[in-house]
Amino acid sequence: MKKIWISYIIMVIVLLIIIYASVIVGSIDIKFIDLVRGIFGHMNGQVTVVYNLRLPRVLIAIFAGASLALAGALLQAAIKNPLADPGIIGITSAAMLGNVVVINFLPHLFFYSPVFAFAGGMLAFGILYLVTKKYDMSPVFVLLVGIALNAIFTAVIKVSGVTAIHFTESTGLSMKTWDDANLLLLFSTIGIIIAVCLGPLCNMLGLSDRTITSVGFPVGKARWIIIVVAVYLASISTAIVGSIAFIGLLVPHISRMIVGADYKVLLPFVALFGAALLLVADTLGRTVVQPFEITASVIMSLIGGPFLILLIRKFGKIYGH
Repeated sequence: MKKIWISYIIMVIVLLIIIYASVIVGSIDIKFIDLVRGIFGHMNGQVTVVYNLRLPRVLIAIFAGASLALAGALLQAAIKNPLADPGIIGITSAAMLGNVVVINFLPHLFFYSPVFAFAGGMLAFGILYLVTKKYDMSPVFVLLVGIALNAIFTAVIKVSGVTAIHFTESTGLSMKTWDDANLLLLFSTIGIIIAVCLGPLCNMLGLSDRTITSVGFPVGKARWIIIVVAVYLASISTAIVGSIAFIGLLVPHISRMIVGADYKVLLPFVALFGAALLLVADTLGRTVVQPFEITASVIMSLIGGPFLILLIRKFGKIYGH
């Protein structure tokens, strides 16, 4: 237990350091004390730019990273698939398609784009479930079908219109405003709170279905509650920042190595780790090649791609493939 508390303390400190660095470093360098003074009434040109562009971007990275990481952890628990990640199995591309519907046909409902994104994400998971359930949602079959769904939804997006393509392919966090931050915080906060409270259900699903069914545990109901929350978190993040893969795959696995597999302990740690990782990716992307920018999705792909290959090798042997 002591190790877990130490791990949490270190992660919180690391996240705070990353937040500090992300706020003060960029194309406009600013002292933290000057920013604080500016927020409380001593605004100047630099402070205004940082406050209106960099601060909401930092908040979006924190909440989107936490949401995507939690979504991956919940999906892995619900379908007992170590390779589950919203970006890999087609959920985020379907969520982006929901955004396309709003942009092209219902622009007056743009405030509700996370709801349409959620509908798209649930559509993708529904198709995935129907196709792979006869194979007991084997990790390899889920991965293959997910890749196919991702390709299909991406293709549909690319024939939907220039405006939609421009929006959905802008997977970085650049030019995000307080409106975007407020929208994400509004929709994601309740989802994150619910997610971190699902630890006991996730732990129960770690047992065999026959065992927990024999004691009257509602396996199907619990599984779908977790899935819906996971798809919701992934979809609302995608609605704001676009498709960012591998956070939901990489963060839960590394977190298990640090704090163990008890989901009551794991899920809050995953949220902190996911927030830190996406914020690091975004900060690096906008600072290492100034004045140009590398999107967070590209950086996460560079990190997550090799990690996925290692996991496929590991779990492919376990499942006999």
